[in-house]
Amino acid sequence: MGNRNSRYATTKAALVVSMSFMMLVIIHTNYSADFTQYTDSNIETTPLHGNDQPPVPKPETTTTNTSTTTSATPTPTPTPTPTPVSPPKIPTLPKEPIKTNKPGDTSGPLNIIYDSELSTVIQYDNGTQSRIFKPAFFKNPKAAKKELGSFMETLATKSWLVQELLAELDIEENKNKEEGDEGEEEGEEEEEEEEEEDDEHDRKISLNAGASSGRYFAYLPMGGGNNQFISLEKASIIAKDLNRTLLLPPISPNSHIRVWAGPRYSEFYDLDTFMEKSGISVVEWHDVKQAPESVPENFSHHWEEFSEALPCIPNGGIGAPNTKLYDKFRQQFLLKYEPVIIPADRTKGKATDFRFARDVILKDIPTTTPSTQGEVDPNMWRCLTCPYFLGGDELNGRVWDEVGVHLRFNDKIEAMADDILDVLLGPVDAAANNKNKNAEVSSAESKKPFRPHPEFIIVHLRRGDITTKCPVGVDEKDCVVQIEAIADKVDEIERERRIAALKEHKKGNNGDESEFVHKRLPVLVATNEKREEELEKIETLGWILLDHGDEMTDEKGNIIPSKTKKLGTESKLGPWVPPMLDAVLLTRGNYLIGMAKSRMSILGAQRGKAWHGHHTVLMSA
Repeated sequence: MGNRNSRYATTKAALVVSMSFMMLVIIHTNYSADFTQYTDSNIETTPLHGNDQPPVPKPETTTTNTSTTTSATPTPTPTPTPTPVSPPKIPTLPKEPIKTNKPGDTSGPLNIIYDSELSTVIQYDNGTQSRIFKPAFFKNPKAAKKELGSFMETLATKSWLVQELLAELDIEENKNKEEGDEGEEEGEEEEEEEEEEDDEHDRKISLNAGASSGRYFAYLPMGGGNNQFISLEKASIIAKDLNRTLLLPPISPNSHIRVWAGPRYSEFYDLDTFMEKSGISVVEWHDVKQAPESVPENFSHHWEEFSEALPCIPNGGIGAPNTKLYDKFRQQFLLKYEPVIIPADRTKGKATDFRFARDVILKDIPTTTPSTQGEVDPNMWRCLTCPYFLGGDELNGRVWDEVGVHLRFNDKIEAMADDILDVLLGPVDAAANNKNKNAEVSSAESKKPFRPHPEFIIVHLRRGDITTKCPVGVDEKDCVVQIEAIADKVDEIERERRIAALKEHKKGNNGDESEFVHKRLPVLVATNEKREEELEKIETLGWILLDHGDEMTDEKGNIIPSKTKKLGTESKLGPWVPPMLDAVLLTRGNYLIGMAKSRMSILGAQRGKAWHGHHTVLMSA
């Protein structure tokens, strides 16, 4: 244990020295003169042109739509010249950090590391930080922008990386100290455990170091949560091929969830394991820029006064009216979209073609001389507005195999899914149900088993706006899968199960066929269906509806009886958790029946089959 403590102390000292030196060098080199990103005098800037290229709108008139695109081509806007910036201010620690919790307790702050009239930055003893914005922040745009600094500065100095590495080492040192106070135990088992923890620690540092490549690829999220996941997959492939760190936006508010700010992907997904398995470095926007998660009511009318430029190459989505696909992401991080007009020699193809976007539009700017004092690497930053629209056989064949299969849900959201299954199906004694597939480890890559539950069928019944995908003049019942057809598919599954079970019954000499009893599986239903007549069909079939709503009470406070089990998920955990739990549960069903036109069903089928070997069916009308 002593050697281990010494190792961490040495590692921390080395990191502090090296990171401090790195930051001083970068600041001295990069910030003694104006920030000149995207203004290389040798590059001719010409707007995208031709019928295959999307128009470049003026920033002040940018609107968006998922279904229609404006035909008029606005006058191209030249690439904006970023305003000069000064070296980033590194907040100093108070002489006596405010301790409010003992080590190991993550329920409260460990210390305040920065405080001003506009905001306070608190670091928790699990290593995470949060910024609390005071009322004064929302009253002074100039001071607020200065308080936040520039995300370009943060990327260039990698200041978040220093904080993460030091926090990681502090956590390990506190843990080692606690273990030392309790006494050291000798033995082969303890040594093996120690080695595993050391390997995990080294792996995390390696992952963080990998995210400091110095070159980044960013994109803008589009559509609902599942379409945003498709954008993530495609953007990840681009970042991988270009050897760039992916700057990951949050799950952005959309037409389904109308709030100010969206959560990190790491709230629901295991990004560390994803980086390890895929070889793709990822940094979340939340780590690069700490912006308000909630704002005063009138702030939404003048948030652009507080924003900084977000230079990005348009390849689609920008300019379509009404839906404002990117507004919520830009608002959340106070970013003002400014189009980057690429050189003329990069406009000779389709901006929606994956290879053209990767190899031409996003290619590095040739540099013949090394950067001089005051210059920033012109290749540090690349951004594409809409990777969702990228296509091509090469890309379509890679997004799942190289990205999607590795981006698994984290233990926290998986445990929440277990809690729901406990309520709806009841737990199973693993010792008495060794044949239960859900009692086994979820896959060869998993380290932890799920809690055992009875086998079940899960149905994803997509409704709502899916009816807008019906061709003109075609009735809904002829283009959207009906509940009656799904019930027939359930019966088909049960017939196949009965035949297989009967064969096993006869093989085991357990009596004749007349003594055989086949038990049907429970059916869970995830749906956004609101029509009473359709919900009554589900009830009549005896299926179990995933109802994340709350129990209702009458005037006297008595609970009003409900036909469904009210889970109360949304009121307890917020609007983002219910759809994510549904997505997890789609992977857990031993049989999934989904909709061929639903992105959520398609993802659920891919995940369930690849991760757990489950049976999946996607139905069409």
